[in-house]
Amino acid sequence: MSLVGTWVVDRTDTRALAELGDVVLEFQDDGRLTYTIRGQTTDQIILMQYKVEGDVIVTDQPSSPRVERTAYALSPDGTLTLEFGGVAYRFRRR
Repeated sequence: MSLVGTWVVDRTDTRALAELGDVVLEFQDDGRLTYTIRGQTTDQIILMQYKVEGDVIVTDQPSSPRVERTAYALSPDGTLTLEFGGVAYRFRRR
């Protein structure tokens, strides 16, 4: 299974919804990542670059350069789990 595609916060992950918000991740096969936080009146869009190193996603935001490393796992049921600051959040493919 590949990261490429669109992922939304798993609606059953109440912690993710509370802490991250209504997030959409769009991984492109050319290394582009669009991180969208959907708001009630407007969306916040963060454009990034990513690459995969083993079980880690390495991201960089060109407008505010800083490399971030995020552990991830893809489960057979189609769940993407990302670990931010030691906390696991679940996403589902859209």
